[in-house]
Amino acid sequence: MEYKDLLHFLQHVGKDPSRLIFEDELTGIYNRRFLLNYLQYKVDWEGLESQPVSLIMLDVDHFKQINDTHGHDAGDQALVWVAALLREAAGKKGHPIRYAGDEFIILLPRLDKQVARQVGEKLLELVHTRPVLLEEKEGEFPITLSIGVASAPDDAQNGKDLIHSADTALYYAKKAGRDQLASAGDISPQYVFDKTALHQLEQAKIAGRELHLKHVAAALQKFEERQNQFLIVEGAAGMGKTEFLQTVLKNLDKSDNWQVAVRGNPQELFRPYYLTTNILIEILNQKPDNGVSLLESLNPKEIFYLSHVLPQLGETDDYSRDNERTQREGLFTTLVHFIPKILDKRPLLLFIDDLDFADEATLLLLRRLILDHSFPILICAAATDTHQERGERQQAPLERFYATYCKELDIHKVSLTPLTAANIAEHLIVIFPKMELPQNFETNLAQATQGNPLFLNEILRKLVTDRKISLVGNQWMAEPLEEGYLPKSLEEIVNQKIAALDEENRQLLDQASTFGENVSLSMLSGSSQEMETKVLEFVDEAVAQGLVSSEFQLNDEIIRFLGKRVLDITYGAIEDDRKQELHEHVGNYQEVLYEQRLIPSAAIITSSVPPTRKKLATTNRFKPHPATKYLMPQRLFTILRRDQLKLHRRSPRWIKTVYLSSPQYCVHFSQWCVTSNFILPVVRPSLLPTSR
Repeated sequence: MEYKDLLHFLQHVGKDPSRLIFEDELTGIYNRRFLLNYLQYKVDWEGLESQPVSLIMLDVDHFKQINDTHGHDAGDQALVWVAALLREAAGKKGHPIRYAGDEFIILLPRLDKQVARQVGEKLLELVHTRPVLLEEKEGEFPITLSIGVASAPDDAQNGKDLIHSADTALYYAKKAGRDQLASAGDISPQYVFDKTALHQLEQAKIAGRELHLKHVAAALQKFEERQNQFLIVEGAAGMGKTEFLQTVLKNLDKSDNWQVAVRGNPQELFRPYYLTTNILIEILNQKPDNGVSLLESLNPKEIFYLSHVLPQLGETDDYSRDNERTQREGLFTTLVHFIPKILDKRPLLLFIDDLDFADEATLLLLRRLILDHSFPILICAAATDTHQERGERQQAPLERFYATYCKELDIHKVSLTPLTAANIAEHLIVIFPKMELPQNFETNLAQATQGNPLFLNEILRKLVTDRKISLVGNQWMAEPLEEGYLPKSLEEIVNQKIAALDEENRQLLDQASTFGENVSLSMLSGSSQEMETKVLEFVDEAVAQGLVSSEFQLNDEIIRFLGKRVLDITYGAIEDDRKQELHEHVGNYQEVLYEQRLIPSAAIITSSVPPTRKKLATTNRFKPHPATKYLMPQRLFTILRRDQLKLHRRSPRWIKTVYLSSPQYCVHFSQWCVTSNFILPVVRPSLLPTSR
């Protein structure tokens, strides 16, 4: 068996393959995806001394004025003209790239900064002597370029920092009057302090978490001694749980251990083994052959059971006639034996964000793997504080699991608490060395943010942007904060950032929030039907505003909101009519990808309103969800059928039993049935293992 469907799925899951190209649609030169892919996979960052790499970053001066004066067609012709000049200047030594909008890059592998400067100066000469020639009407107009040059290892040790260094040099060239070249390393830091400060904020370690990190370090030490560990990092919204996990993951040594990171999804909470599917996807993508050799060694019955969690393995009815209990136990047993094999019994470091949205079947499977001791496993997970009052609602799977097995599995909890004024002062000194703080500066920040790390980070961005924090000579300075300056809430500062976007970028931000906490660039571009460079302009602006982050993974950029509260605030600012339009549009788009098996489950097709944790905690399974009104009954039936749910009709107007795989289906379908005079007993999924 060749497993073509599975390999295609592993490469493209959560992405739009039609958008995963390496060529710019307008100019025909390479695009940003090519650059990021090259820097990630083609550059030997350990061998930079003998094989340096350089970047020339540039943009067209006053490009907006070109569009306003000559029209957008002329602007497009100008970009094509610049691309042609880049090809000529780069020659056979470099790769011309359109980075975003009117920003371009020349990538120069194995060439140092001196050569990069020569190429940049040649480009300036070309643009000075060759004006843009208009095609459809006679005429021409001159353009100028601002250019920044950076090289590794001189200015950076990795791809992300190299792009930042070139961008900072470009920023200086524009501030110095445009139509010139600037080189990173030759710039006085105080002239680009805002760029430097914002970059340092992004790279800064998390504040006030030294004691919590020691708990993780102790668990890692025991793990190195082949002792299984289970840590749950708890905290209220905005306490930095996701950032905490990312910090731990980034600081791990590259070793022989498996390092796998996944996250829970509230829309899939009651679909058995959905999180197991995500874990297997990450592991298979890390194996050189995507696990094909192991899959080929399995017998047909094992393949049949695995196809329940990896449908791309193919469909067979050979064992579908077994009774429900036999199938349930067969799936569980197959996974228990398959996972150690696919890991080669090597140690597994498993990071799970939003563990409170983990399905019960996966939790029980992890318990069995821990107790079997067939390979060392450390689970480091993040979850919302479960000590909050639950009222009369049903316990979530994680709460039941913890209450039942916390002692057996020796689960330890690490609680993230609000930052103190001392934590904030220490954090500021780390980001801005030797900073002089005005009296009560850190106390005012602690009171305004109530120790919320997410809110603190947003305020620090505002302080840098408003030049309340600045670099004078080699000394970082902070101005006293006048009364009423600090925002009163995170909502206020996020809404200010949203208001700073232009209309086109606000629409793209709305669409991104409709997908949820994260979305791939290819899916955002595909669903918006915008040229990718336009979407990249939005991404760069939203990153600069501190609304989202962007990370390159497997040939695509993953766009993430900086926090769940930022997502909730962004989504909450959308008008109801606009929400309905977005949900209908995104739902149609996702259905196409689901038909191509590029989305793991139909549960996420609905693009339901991203529920806050508070809303989720108080929502009854049969209580209509706020997003229900954005679903059409016809689509709902389509989704149910595609997920192979069992519908037993006793007459054309009665449905007796529905097996649903998600609470979202329960609430959507139950409300539709109530309004249509249907009787709807809902039966929970039958894939949960019998062993508790």
